Amino acid sequence: LLRDPRLFALRFFFNGGTTRADGEEKSIVAVKQKVKDIIDKEDKQHPMSDEEIAGALKKVGLEIARRTVTKYRKQLGIPSSRQRKSFV
Repeated sequence: LLRDPRLFALRFFFNGGTTRADGEEKSIVAVKQKVKDIIDKEDKQHPMSDEEIAGALKKVGLEIARRTVTKYRKQLGIPSSRQRKSFV
C-alpha cells in the first residue's frame, strides 16, 4: 500500500495535555518541561521521588499521577532518584 506523503494522521496535529485546577490547559510538552525544571532545581544529595515531583506539580495546579511523572521522566532520559543522588 502506497501512502501519500501529503497526508498526516489526525493525531499528528494534537499532542495531548492536561487541565490545571484553574481550568487552563497545558500541553504534554509544557508538563514535561516543568518536570525537568523541578528535577534541575532539586537538592542533588536528596533528589525527589516521582511521588514528590507529582506533589510539587500539584502545588502549581497540575494534578499528574506519579506513574505519569515516571513515564515523562523516562521519556526525557532522566534517571530515577536513586540514580540521580550525589554523594559529594
